[in-house]
Amino acid sequence: MLRVAICGAGGLGTSHAGNFQQIPEAEVVLVYDPVQEAAAGLAKAVGAQAARDAAELYADDIDVVCVTTPTPYHAEYAIKAAEAGKHILCEKPMARTVEQGQALLEAVERAGVTMMVGHVVRFFPEYARARDLVQSGAIGRVGMVRTSRLNTLPAGSGGWFANYQMSGGVTFDMVIHDFDWLLWTFGPAERVYAVGVPEHMPPLDYSLTTIRFKSGAVAHAEGSWADLGLFRTEFEIAGSGGLIKHDSTRMATLTVQKRGQQEGLAAVQVPESPGKSPYLIEDEHFVECILAGKQPQITPQDAQDALALAAAACESIEAGGKVVHL
Repeated sequence: MLRVAICGAGGLGTSHAGNFQQIPEAEVVLVYDPVQEAAAGLAKAVGAQAARDAAELYADDIDVVCVTTPTPYHAEYAIKAAEAGKHILCEKPMARTVEQGQALLEAVERAGVTMMVGHVVRFFPEYARARDLVQSGAIGRVGMVRTSRLNTLPAGSGGWFANYQMSGGVTFDMVIHDFDWLLWTFGPAERVYAVGVPEHMPPLDYSLTTIRFKSGAVAHAEGSWADLGLFRTEFEIAGSGGLIKHDSTRMATLTVQKRGQQEGLAAVQVPESPGKSPYLIEDEHFVECILAGKQPQITPQDAQDALALAAAACESIEAGGKVVHL
């Protein structure tokens, strides 16, 4: 039985705590948050103890530290967990800066513990299926990809999302999901060009990042905190042999159109739809990897690569749209 400590009692801390309750091999035994009332409330809800000091996260009887604090504090808590020999589930992004991410990466390597960063999009069936189709060559050589992730500005404790220096805006906090999936699907990126409006935070932020991959594919990754509708995602993947499309607002959220016998004609569209919670699948995978001594699907280096891509996109935005090479 893995004894889990939750570090950060906000929305994601609550989500992960609920997931661990459903996993027989794990038990949430401790909750820490600088806001004592928040820690006490979540601890009571899951039958755990509320920690009064962060040092309790690293006690001998803790096996896993789940870091769900605001972004700037991810590396601090996770590095201390690694140094204490704890396995780590850290929410994305793994850190606020590339330098912090590298320090965490090195700490995990030195400690030999298991760490996974919560790039949960890999566990959404539409995204996983689309990646499988691309990798199998189902739509031929991919030339263009478009992703879109639209939401309103999240609140967060103390409104920290609205502070660009803390959150990195929509690019760092939300589009990084698509960056990780794009890197996982299409391989290393070569250069980045991005535009955005972080100066309009709060309450608005928007960014559009163009990425050239070493494979030759080009991606356009859009993110918005300026939307007032339901949270939604979309992607299109265009290849020499067909098109894959996803729209979360549709009942059939994934369609695959293949070229038929006659050039240019689409074959039958194949629908896909989600089932089990990807967030629960993510946490189950993490627990399984610890118990089996396996490397998680999302490696620390994967998370660092997504972090570096997000940082490059923000650098491009802050410089007025310069091209940044990776």
